[in-house]
Amino acid sequence: MIHRLIALFLLIACLASCGDNLDSSQVGTCRQALPAVMLDADQLTVTATGPAPPPFRVRIDYRASQQGQTKQHVVLCAFGPSPQDNRIIELNALSADGQVFPPWKVHLVKRYWLDRPEAVLADPGPGETLANVPQVPRSLAFLVQSLGNGLPTTAMTMLIAVAYALVFGLVQRINLAFGDFAILGGVVSVSAMLLALALGSASTAFNLVVVFIVAIGLVILAGHMVERLVFAPLAFRRGQTILIATIAVASVMREAMRLAQGPNDRWAPPITSPYLPVVRSGNFVVNITVMQLAIAAAAGIAAIAVVMAMHRSELGRRWRAISDDALMANLVGISSRRMLALTFGLASALAGFAGYIMTIYYGGSDAYGGAMIGLKGLVAAVIGGIGSIEGALLGGLVLGLFEVVWQAYFPIEHRDVAVMVFLVLMLIYRPGGLFGFADATPRQV
Repeated sequence: MIHRLIALFLLIACLASCGDNLDSSQVGTCRQALPAVMLDADQLTVTATGPAPPPFRVRIDYRASQQGQTKQHVVLCAFGPSPQDNRIIELNALSADGQVFPPWKVHLVKRYWLDRPEAVLADPGPGETLANVPQVPRSLAFLVQSLGNGLPTTAMTMLIAVAYALVFGLVQRINLAFGDFAILGGVVSVSAMLLALALGSASTAFNLVVVFIVAIGLVILAGHMVERLVFAPLAFRRGQTILIATIAVASVMREAMRLAQGPNDRWAPPITSPYLPVVRSGNFVVNITVMQLAIAAAAGIAAIAVVMAMHRSELGRRWRAISDDALMANLVGISSRRMLALTFGLASALAGFAGYIMTIYYGGSDAYGGAMIGLKGLVAAVIGGIGSIEGALLGGLVLGLFEVVWQAYFPIEHRDVAVMVFLVLMLIYRPGGLFGFADATPRQV
């Protein structure tokens, strides 16, 4: 069931990448260039926005009022990686009413207009293109946009939290390397994407499928090796041996990924997708991309499918039997070692899926980012009730919402501190988590 749901996500992502996709930030940049193109206009009104013929990307039709006369004009914009940093996509070609700007003029538009805050203030806005989009107060529009932007990070946190809950619920031990498993998925995804592009593959849909298969497969293989060589021999022992061992595994993985990447991080070209205008407040339009919705839907469905599988499938019944009483489960023929291997493989796949999401949305990952990603996943699992899979799912949503609201209204540099304070308060007032007990007694999984 899970593989069918993930295939559905791949289908949605592929369809999102096959059409004439416009990136909302590129549309905004092209629109902000209009005052520099039409210097003497008294008023600019955008009438249509759409894809442009190659090599251009965005076409904007607009009316310019000048000295009582109104005329219709067209601007075409092309975008490409910045020469200084290929992770940044910037304007690199411009055409106005069929006249292509020379490179030096495009440079002047960027240097002395688009790079200045006045360009944002002079943005003529969507004009007549979004006349049917509902108007809401600006504070509400800002909140909705923040929630939309937080969908991918919430999805990643939720997947890693479920991975923690799967393993802890089985053997009451924590694998502190799951964040690095996610980073491994991201690093492999970047390498596979760059290799596919180097081999001349121009199909984004094909690249997404191949990268997904390669990334998830290699992360599952790495998870199998860690489970077989490190986790399984120590999983059923008392003490904190397994925590120390998985910290060592995480350190080895980080250093290996750093050596594999080289001195600089590698980033794949970002994948654009159509954007959906939801609401607006004046010129501020809330845009949610199809990729954001696809990522959130796929992660949510995958996590819910794991919850359902643990309650209704043979795998889930065996998982619950070992969780409740491993000795009795072994006596009736359920292998703890085999069940641990299957559970670890499923958890590794979820962590790798989170890394894959990181790459297709952000374009890459930092080899040393696994510590914080894994910590937030663990915090989400603790909030929901460590060992409870449905609790981990809810904990990921709660933590994601908390982070989005914090960074929208409070200093973003204090966000991680606020997350830890939130965790401390949860441990004080509800140590068992949302799906546990309010008191501090040991909770049955």
